[in-house]
Amino acid sequence: MELELMEPHPQPLPERGPWRKRLADWLRRRTARRLEYDGPLWRAGAAGLLLFGSAAITAAALGMPTGFGMAIDIGAFVLANALALLIASQVIAILLSFMYVPVPRLFAGFLLYVGFECYYILYYSDFEIWNSVICALIYTAIGAIAGILIGWFSRSRIRIIAGIVLGAMIVSGIGIWVKEPFGGGTAAAVFASAEQLDGSPSSLLDVDNPGEPGSYEYSFFTYGSGTDKQRDEYEEDAALISKSVDASDYIKHWYWMKEQFWGFDQHDLPLNGRVWMPEGEGPFPLVLMVHGNHLMEDFSDAGYDYLGKLLASRGFIAISVDENFLNYSTWSGIPDNDFQVRAWMLLKHIQQIQTFSEEQGNAFYNRVDFSNIALIGHSRGGQAVAMAADRDTWFDADRTLESLNNGQVRIQTVIALAPTDKTIDNKSAKLTDVNYLTLQGARDGDVNDFYGDRQYIRSSFTPDSGYMKASVYLSEANHSRFNTEWGTMDERPPGGLFLSQRGMMEPEEQQQAAKVYVSAFLEATLHQKSDYVPLLQDYRAGLEWLPDSTAYVSRFEDSSFDEWTRFDEDRNKSTMPQGGQLEGDNLKSWDELDVKDRDHNNKGTVGAQIEWLEDSSYTLSLSKPFSLSDAAEAKQVFAFSLANMSSQLDPVHKNSSPQIQIELTATTGEQVILPLNDYMAVQKPFQTTYTLVPWLEKSIKSGKYKNETESVFQTYRLPLTGFAQAANDKDLSISQITFRFIGGPGKIMLDDIGLSN
Repeated sequence: MELELMEPHPQPLPERGPWRKRLADWLRRRTARRLEYDGPLWRAGAAGLLLFGSAAITAAALGMPTGFGMAIDIGAFVLANALALLIASQVIAILLSFMYVPVPRLFAGFLLYVGFECYYILYYSDFEIWNSVICALIYTAIGAIAGILIGWFSRSRIRIIAGIVLGAMIVSGIGIWVKEPFGGGTAAAVFASAEQLDGSPSSLLDVDNPGEPGSYEYSFFTYGSGTDKQRDEYEEDAALISKSVDASDYIKHWYWMKEQFWGFDQHDLPLNGRVWMPEGEGPFPLVLMVHGNHLMEDFSDAGYDYLGKLLASRGFIAISVDENFLNYSTWSGIPDNDFQVRAWMLLKHIQQIQTFSEEQGNAFYNRVDFSNIALIGHSRGGQAVAMAADRDTWFDADRTLESLNNGQVRIQTVIALAPTDKTIDNKSAKLTDVNYLTLQGARDGDVNDFYGDRQYIRSSFTPDSGYMKASVYLSEANHSRFNTEWGTMDERPPGGLFLSQRGMMEPEEQQQAAKVYVSAFLEATLHQKSDYVPLLQDYRAGLEWLPDSTAYVSRFEDSSFDEWTRFDEDRNKSTMPQGGQLEGDNLKSWDELDVKDRDHNNKGTVGAQIEWLEDSSYTLSLSKPFSLSDAAEAKQVFAFSLANMSSQLDPVHKNSSPQIQIELTATTGEQVILPLNDYMAVQKPFQTTYTLVPWLEKSIKSGKYKNETESVFQTYRLPLTGFAQAANDKDLSISQITFRFIGGPGKIMLDDIGLSN
C-alpha cells in the first residue's frame, strides 16, 4: 500500500503585538534583572558606601548650618541624601541593565553617586577640580572596600573574630596617626635667646601678670533690642533696651531669607551687647570688642567672654558687640558693604552708650570715660575697629554720627586679632596718634597673610605724644582659636578637616597669649601703667606669663622714636632722609625694595634687602654724630627692625639664622663691636604646613597655602649703655653704625632704623 505523504499541520505563529507592548515587556524584564549581579558582598559594599556618603554629607551639614540646630541639620541632610542615594542608585542600576552591562549594577549606582557627591562637596570647598576628583575617588574606594571586607568577614564566626582583631589594629593605628596631626606637639620654631647685656628682660618687670584677674568685682548684663528672635539675652533677658539703627544708606540689598531668620532688615539693625561692668563709681575706660565674619547661624559674640571677664576685673567696662546679622550665611549670603557697616555699628554702639550714660539709674550713668575708649576686633572686626577709629575717612558726611564730634569721645587704642586689610572704596584706614596692637598666627588658615602688619605700618604719631604701636607674630597660633565659639579649625567642614593642627597651640593657650597682650596694652595705654611697656617692646619680658607652646616675633615703636631712615623717602639706596649715607661692602646684593607678604603682595612700605655670601657689612654714615655717653645716660636704645629672609636661599642654607655684629664707629675712628646674639638671636623663619595631605598644599584654594613662610620683622632695641660700658665709658661721638655679617650665605631686610627712649 502506498503511503501518502502528508505535510505536517502548520503551528500557528504567535500574534505580533504592538511595539509598545513589546517595549514594555522588555523594560519590565530588564528592570527586574537590574540586581542580577549584586551578590551579598556587593550589597555589603553598597552599605559601606551609604555609610561613607552619610559621613560626607554630615561634614557638609556642619559647614552649612540652618539655624535649627546641629542635630536637625545633620538629620535632615543625612535623610535627604540617603533618599537621593537610593533613588539615584536604582535609576543607574536600571540604565546599566538596559545596556546589558554585566556588573553589580546597584553597587555601581552607589559608587557613582557617592563619588560625585564627594567630588561636589570638595569642589564647593575650593579644592579645585583635580584635587576634588582624586580625593573623591580615594574616599569612595575606601568606603566600598570597607563595606566589602565587612561583608566578607561577617560570613563566618572565624572571619568575624579576625575582622574584629584587624579592625582594632586599624583603629589603633589611626588613633596614633591622628594624635600627631590633631594633637599637641612642640613648636617648630626656635625661641630667641633671653640673654641681654643689661640682664634678662623679665627683670625689667615688677608688675602682676596682666593675663590674671585684677582686683575689681564686676557684674554681667546685656542690652539689646528686646525683640531678638534667636537669643533670649537680647530679648526678654536684656537688662537695657537699645534703639535700632537704620543702615539703608550703606546696605542696599537684604536677602529675604536673612529677614526671615532675624526678623528685621537693614532699616532696623539692633544694637546688642554683652557687658562686663566693674563695681565702683568710675568713670572707667570703655572697651568694645567685635567679632569677624563667621557663619551667621553660629553666633560669635560670646566668643570673647574670656577677655570681657578679665578686663572688667582690671577696671575696664568691656562690651562684646553683636554683629552676627552682618555675617555670611550659606542660605542668605552676606550684606553688601559689610566692612563699612561693621565699623559704623561700633560708632552707633558708642552713641547708644552715650545715651545710657545720661540716664539716671542706668548702669552706665556717669561711669564711662569717653575720652578713654579702646576698640578690639577679630578678623573682619579687626579691620572694622581701625576703620571706626579713622571714621572721617568713610563717615565724614554721616550726620547721624555728630554726637561723636563733641570733643569728649576719643578712641585712644585699637587692637586687632588676625585682622583683614581690604581696601574699601579704594581707601585704607590710617591711624594718627592712636595706640595700635595686632596679634597674628603663622598657622592662620583663613587670613594667612600678616595683614595687621600693614595697619601697623600705616599708624603714625606726633613726636613725643606718648602713643605706641606693637605687633606680635606667634608661630603656632591659628585664626579661629581667638574666639571660643569658632571651634579649632580655620575653615568650615569639610575643608577644615584637611587642615593640619599638629603642634598648634591649644585654644586655652592661644587665648592666654591674647589675654596677656591685650590686657598689658590696655593697662599701658588706657590706665597709663608704663610698667607693662617692656613686654610690648620685647616678648621675652613676659615669657613667664606666655605659653611656651609657640615662638614669638614682636615689633614695637613709640612716639619717642627718632628715625635715621625708613627707606620710604626715595629709591636711592645710598642716601638717608637727613643727609646720611648708606653703603655695602662685599655684599652679593643690596637695594631698597617693597616689603611683601606671604603672597608676595606689597605691604605699603620699603626696606633695605641685603644678601651676602661671606663676611660682609652694611654701614649707615650719620649726617649728625651723637654722643654715646649722653645717649647711654638718657637710657636711649639703638632700634631697628629686621626680617630674616633665609627661606629664599638655597635648600642647604634655607631657614638659617645669620650671625650679625653691631659696630659703632666714632669720628676718631674708635670702634665698639657687640654681637647681636648677646642681646637677641635672629629668629629662624616660621615654616607653616597647613594641610594634612602635602600634595594639596600648593593647589587648593587657588594656591593659598603654597608659600610656607612669611618674612616678619622683629624689632631689636639695643641699650646704648651696653656699648658705653664696652667703650669704658669714653665720650665717643658716633658717626657710623655698621651691621657686620659673619659667614654666609644670608639674606635679611632692614627697616625703621634710629634711636628711641
